[in-house]
Amino acid sequence: MPGKQQPKHYVYEDSELLVGYSQYFGMFDMTDNHLHDTHELYYLMSGRRNYFIKDRLYPIRKGDLVFVPKDELHRTLAADTTQHDRLVIHFKEELLTTFMDTGYAEYLLRPYRAGLYTVRLEPDDRQALESIVFRIVQDLKEQPDVMALQMRVLVLDLLLFVGRRMEKYEAAVSPFESHLHRKISEIAAYINANYMYPLTLAHLSETFYWSPYYISRVFKEMTGFSFVQYLTYARIGEAKRLLRETDKLVLSIAAQVGFENLAHFNRVFKQTVHLSPSQYRRMAERK
Repeated sequence: MPGKQQPKHYVYEDSELLVGYSQYFGMFDMTDNHLHDTHELYYLMSGRRNYFIKDRLYPIRKGDLVFVPKDELHRTLAADTTQHDRLVIHFKEELLTTFMDTGYAEYLLRPYRAGLYTVRLEPDDRQALESIVFRIVQDLKEQPDVMALQMRVLVLDLLLFVGRRMEKYEAAVSPFESHLHRKISEIAAYINANYMYPLTLAHLSETFYWSPYYISRVFKEMTGFSFVQYLTYARIGEAKRLLRETDKLVLSIAAQVGFENLAHFNRVFKQTVHLSPSQYRRMAERK
């Protein structure tokens, strides 16, 4: 019996940009930590996926664009198809400001500033976008030593294309797929609004009238995160912002985001970010 076909990955990466094209031939759930300091653009070229971003699950199909702002918690999950291929781009804002003034850079960042997470392109727009996507994929597959400038120009071309067409999509609101999706979104939003308090599954059960077991099981199925993981990421995400944007003591930040013990905060922060809080602050100050 033939073995399972392994995914194929083609990647370009430098200090400000990562571009990856992947083909998957079986069911796949993202398992790694996806809370990073780069903006992400995801384009699904075939198949279907579920994309959880911040506090909501978005069903994604072929031809959909996904925008994930930096430091926004997200995860992709299997849908009803076993195969899919996608292009994903991670970029730092410095990639844009290196090439253009702040006004133009902000124009290209509109989807990320506006909280526009997903776009279902109209056929003409999808066809035009895919001509750029095809060029990027061909360079990734055929030129292992693709030049940095060449890849940057293609990515900027893609971002400019998207920016020019955002106005007609900005007002679109994706409906919930089901009452269950809506309920899980409400629970996730509640956690995001109350992470600084000592939340428990029992507390959520009293608030949303579901059993703790049912909340735990369905939340993990729908989001890809356990309750504890999601609460932790919410707390660490805010801690990162406070470390970057304020001069508060680490002890104060730990307490503000819901940690009762500084040693526990330091341990969880390093497990999540791979830096200590002090190291993260110093790195952010250098940028």
